[in-house]
Amino acid sequence: MDKLFLGINNHVICVNKKDGAELWKTKLRSSTITNVYYEANSVFAYSGGHLYCLNAQDGEIIWENQLKGLGYGTCIIASEHQNSTVITSQIATQQAGAAAISVAGVAASSS
Repeated sequence: MDKLFLGINNHVICVNKKDGAELWKTKLRSSTITNVYYEANSVFAYSGGHLYCLNAQDGEIIWENQLKGLGYGTCIIASEHQNSTVITSQIATQQAGAAAISVAGVAASSS
């Protein structure tokens, strides 16, 4: 597979791993963290309290679940095909991002 999927700034972006060229970009609901997970030609993404399924070939949204009643907190995406190391890494990344946002907020408010 020559594609890499990124969740960044409420977008899912697909780039070519060989040269970094952007193949497609799909805007999702606004969120500071956009998680992605690839499986079986689908990219699953969580952003702004919603779960999405995108076509890995062109970024088209196949379906969206509003996850009613669950709020807008951080989300870990996993399946039976994913190992625990990847999940642990996702949790650590989210915690580091949340800590950085908190530090930036404190620094801005004390200026």
